[in-house]
Amino acid sequence: MNINCRTIYGWLIFLILTGLFSCAPKPTSKGYLLGNSAIKGNRVISDSELDALIPQKPNRRLLGFPIFPYVGLYRFGELFYNREEKQRRVIEVTQNYQKESQEHADSPRKLERINSRYAKKLEKAQIRATQGNFWMRVLGEAPVYYNQADVVLNAEKMQKYLYNNGFFDAKVTFDPDTIFKRIRVNYLVTENRATMIRNIHYQIGNELADSLIRADSKNAALLPHKRYDGDAFEEERIRIETLLRNEGYMGFSRQNVSYIVNDTITNRPTDSLFKSVDVKVRVDMPPPANKRYLVNSVNFEVLPPSGVPDSVFRKDTSMFEGIKYVFSDKKFSRKALDTKMQVRPHTWYSQKRERDTQQQLSLTDQFRFVNYNYTLDSTGKGINSYFKAIPLDKYQISTDVGLNVIQLQGTPGPFANLSYKIRNVFNGMENFETNIRGGIELVPNFVGTREIYKSEEIGLTASLTFPRLLTPQNLFKRQTANNNPRTQLSLGYNYVNRPEYTRTNVKISTNYSWQPSRTTLVNVSLIDLNILNTKNINPKFDTLLTELVERGNNLIYSFKPSFVSDINANFVYNTNSLIGPQKKAQYFRFALESGGTTLNFLPRQQEVIKKAFGDSLQFYKYVRWNADYRRYWPAGRKSAFVARVNTGAIYSYGDYKVPPYEKYFFAGGSNSVRAWLPRRLGPGSAKPVTYNNLSIESPGEFLLEGNLEWRGFLAKFFGDINYALFIDAGNVWRLGSNATSDDQKFKADKLLREIAVGTGFGIRYDLSFFILRFDFGVKVYDPSQDSGERFVLDDLKLKRLFRRTEANSLNINLGVGYPF
Repeated sequence: MNINCRTIYGWLIFLILTGLFSCAPKPTSKGYLLGNSAIKGNRVISDSELDALIPQKPNRRLLGFPIFPYVGLYRFGELFYNREEKQRRVIEVTQNYQKESQEHADSPRKLERINSRYAKKLEKAQIRATQGNFWMRVLGEAPVYYNQADVVLNAEKMQKYLYNNGFFDAKVTFDPDTIFKRIRVNYLVTENRATMIRNIHYQIGNELADSLIRADSKNAALLPHKRYDGDAFEEERIRIETLLRNEGYMGFSRQNVSYIVNDTITNRPTDSLFKSVDVKVRVDMPPPANKRYLVNSVNFEVLPPSGVPDSVFRKDTSMFEGIKYVFSDKKFSRKALDTKMQVRPHTWYSQKRERDTQQQLSLTDQFRFVNYNYTLDSTGKGINSYFKAIPLDKYQISTDVGLNVIQLQGTPGPFANLSYKIRNVFNGMENFETNIRGGIELVPNFVGTREIYKSEEIGLTASLTFPRLLTPQNLFKRQTANNNPRTQLSLGYNYVNRPEYTRTNVKISTNYSWQPSRTTLVNVSLIDLNILNTKNINPKFDTLLTELVERGNNLIYSFKPSFVSDINANFVYNTNSLIGPQKKAQYFRFALESGGTTLNFLPRQQEVIKKAFGDSLQFYKYVRWNADYRRYWPAGRKSAFVARVNTGAIYSYGDYKVPPYEKYFFAGGSNSVRAWLPRRLGPGSAKPVTYNNLSIESPGEFLLEGNLEWRGFLAKFFGDINYALFIDAGNVWRLGSNATSDDQKFKADKLLREIAVGTGFGIRYDLSFFILRFDFGVKVYDPSQDSGERFVLDDLKLKRLFRRTEANSLNINLGVGYPF
């Protein structure tokens, strides 16, 4: 009992001390704490550009209030921290190290162990002496004080930045303002007149280089009648360097490009807002920058594993298409490698082809690294190029374990995944991979009681991937060689055992993929066959399926033996960078799918399949398309505004006039309209379908939804804690005769009245390697309610916030990664 009381008292004292130290402190001998900065007066250059020049950031506060919990933790740690003692510890460790080193000066092995041991000790001692104890350096945050010298330097950097962006007469001053015992700095910007570039003249000392640069003028970074921009001058240097190095001028460097800016041009009488300058671009080409190098020979060598001498293996040397190949331990098809080799003999040197070759070889998943170098020939006018690669292990086993999380109800269930990969199966850089996955999901039973039942799943897939497009007579071989082409043949089997049924799926597919550019990706699947079979259907569940058909839900077709074949293709355009700060970008994905297409051209195919798998098989014919467009607008270092539109439709023309259940569109959930449960919104203004007090999925044949989201930074704790404010809108509808009632059917004149609207906020925990997301949505406009009662935001009650039986409640979405 005494121990528990002491523990409680200890925590109480800690919380009280932390709270006291967290409040905005009084000024000390070091001055006032630094407050936020404000930038005023700038009209052209954005706040975010100038704010990025300020390295000093104020201490983090609690939800915007003048409370500093991290500073409180830091000062709590200072209560029992003695810096002098820690410094003495550094001296003590150093002296002990010197003493032991002298005692064992004649023993290299012992000296090595001593160095290793004391290096760690000394590093820890120095960290504690300079950064403090655990509370100070890990949990806490040192106070950041206002320093006028830093502010003066920041103003100078801003002024230089403005000058570099064409505002030669710009002025930046500052005005410190004391608020809540902190000093807030107001940076006052006066841009004055911007400088425009009037004329650009190129002076190039080489006739061929001159023609190349002028022919590429459409890509020039420096343009007349544009504002003077210092970054554009550097971009133009890079453009000229890249262009000439890709045309054989291997010795040319951006340092050979210089500028003469004539700023003596007087202002035009009719234009007092700007002043003009003329720019002369000088491209000097002294030796060796003026030499154009020819590739005499190309050599590719696969090295033995690291640490193994070359003498252990007998080298296999051969020529193919003019390229010399040398293999030591492992051999690869020269024909397959030839499609990746962009550097060719008897061609001009090209920096782009050199880097493309390295990239294409790396993307084959065969080599640990690929190195490139060259030597000059005896004449000094040609080069011999060498690519050297160390292969990855031929066999690789990887495992993965975790928890399945059911978003609606239930509890997490375990899963395990085992993968086995064989590289270079047929010596043509093919990869064979097999994957076994087993998992248990704890899900609610749809019939009987609402108890949680165990759902078991086992999946087995095998795939063979080729680093090229497998086409008759190698069509498009050269055209796609530099586009990371891949062909994947796969076979899969999946088994699910639930209380309501057992289900198997056999899948055979082929997939072609290539990247025409850095921002585009194309996938085409000519064969995608699925044989679905459901057995041991629970009688109560079978009754449920029959009742759902009467209510317009075609879930029953998903549990009949089915043969689903389709041809599909999708195109992706993505300029969004996954690494680094958010930039202005866009994403577009268009997918087109045709199911049962071969049944139209091969009428006997259906009979053959039925003989093989049974007469009860049902076949589908349909056409499906889906388009997803997103835009990203950054609004600061860690803030962004994101907009998205997602739409699609499916048309069925088979015997049943319905598509496979998996091909329907659904709305609601963590990546859709987040105020509704996953796949439970719609169709149209129809009432939700429920069974045993559980809502049933609502499939649709036409989807239209949009999202607006503001993303910002909230705090930092072993990673970034970000927030989001969002508005979602959308719905699904049934088309034609598949709608069992008018409120399910799509009609253009009632489209706006049937768009559901939700709003809410989200918390995202960004640990860099993954993002854990919680989104909290509430309904604003519910089209399933009676006319005049569809605005349901007023129905939200704090006391009944989590009761889903209410007309409006808080819907919690758990996800990994951003919703879009």
